[in-house]
Amino acid sequence: MENHDKKTKIVVFGTFDILHYGHLKFLEEAKKQANEDEAELIVIVSRDSSTKEFKGKPPIFSETHRKVLIEALKTVDKALLGHEGNKIKIIEEIKPDIIVLGYDQWPDIKWLESELKKRNLHVKIVRLEKYGNEILNSSSKIIQKIFEKYSNQFKK
Repeated sequence: MENHDKKTKIVVFGTFDILHYGHLKFLEEAKKQANEDEAELIVIVSRDSSTKEFKGKPPIFSETHRKVLIEALKTVDKALLGHEGNKIKIIEEIKPDIIVLGYDQWPDIKWLESELKKRNLHVKIVRLEKYGNEILNSSSKIIQKIFEKYSNQFKK
């Protein structure tokens, strides 16, 4: 007998430090990679140490706070913290059907396919196109805009 309750597991990754419209659109588009009624969107929130290692600076918000914010979004079915060190281990544990990457997001698809193949994981990888022409579509751009707009207020 066929199991109609099986959901298509869709996994995305990110820091999600300053949650913004670009994040929301990314998550919505990721979930659309399967029939909405059959899709389970699992978000892997990067650890503070991984963020510092990858971006060269620690996140503004803690991993716990970032995870709680992501979990609160109605598009998200589950949020997990990534593993320290081995970035592929969590994919091995989840065994997703689809991994969705943002338009400018690491990793390189060929590298990821190679790593998944080594582990005998058969996962569809989708890289989304850039959504719109939003000027403030990244946390770093938002921080820069805030700094430009309000830096005079903090000078003595």
